[in-house]
Amino acid sequence: MNSALARFPRVRSEPAGRRVRPRVLLVSEDAALTRACGRALEQAGYAVTSARHSGHALLECLSGNRADILLTELSMSDGSGPDLSARIRRYFPGIPALYLANPGAVFEEGPVLVRPFSRDELVARVHACLKASTAS
Repeated sequence: MNSALARFPRVRSEPAGRRVRPRVLLVSEDAALTRACGRALEQAGYAVTSARHSGHALLECLSGNRADILLTELSMSDGSGPDLSARIRRYFPGIPALYLANPGAVFEEGPVLVRPFSRDELVARVHACLKASTAS
């Protein structure tokens, strides 16, 4: 494990029949970004499910693969991250969201992680969003 990631608590593996690892739903049209973020989060102990667009993300949630946090692009060709999180929250109220944005993007809602970002920043922000959602 990357020594910089060691300061974040590693979550135990999932025992049979019981989910322990926080599940991240990662939505991005950028395949390279999806791979890099997915790998970093999995190494930090998260279970990651990815979707290429909003429709697949919503289907993933409705098919029983409930996520603990939504990690999505702020802006996608088929809609915005905040719109997607609003649709998912109709079925799963309170699911936290973290938006990925390009430099110079205008955003008014929710936590945003602006590119470029490091693995440590990504893991720290996901961890903080999950912690804040369980505290409220």
